[in-house]
Amino acid sequence: MRDPRDIRALAHPARMAILDALASGEELTATECAEFTGLSPSATAYHLKLLQRYGFAEPAPARSDGRERPWRASNRSRSMDLDTSTAGGAAAAWEVTAAYIDRTKAVAEEFVAGEHQEPPEWQDVGSLSNSDIWLSAEEARAVNSALQEVLHPFRARSLKERPEGTRRVRVMNLVFPHPRRPPGRG
Repeated sequence: MRDPRDIRALAHPARMAILDALASGEELTATECAEFTGLSPSATAYHLKLLQRYGFAEPAPARSDGRERPWRASNRSRSMDLDTSTAGGAAAAWEVTAAYIDRTKAVAEEFVAGEHQEPPEWQDVGSLSNSDIWLSAEEARAVNSALQEVLHPFRARSLKERPEGTRRVRVMNLVFPHPRRPPGRG
């Protein structure tokens, strides 16, 4: 995506919530997606159509009664390659990244708040670790690649092929350098 307006269109909280819901592999109607967005089904349908325009969502086959029209993610493994070569593109990419981080933060906060109500086997599975380490740019890329490699075997599981006892788990890797400091200041 190259146009900053197109990139910014994805940063909308409702669209992030819809993308997140469809990323589970489920096929959901606009009414079902509205539960995640907090908007009306018609407003949610508008956002689904916009996501379709950008290739992130697509209509799924109608359900058995023919009246319900579900949607699905067009490609669950799709990644966004956002053009950050211009100031506008970089700002728009920042908005999408910030919205995604906010959405992930909300998932984590909701789990932590209700962790005591989880079945015993799911308690204490959430984790938050933070490591400030000194790396070259090449080493930072290697760390990110190694983290992605650990997750790779689990990404192939679909909603229909998941093993018994599994549930959707959000794993977020943040590998970002600290902002540059003036010389002599740490």
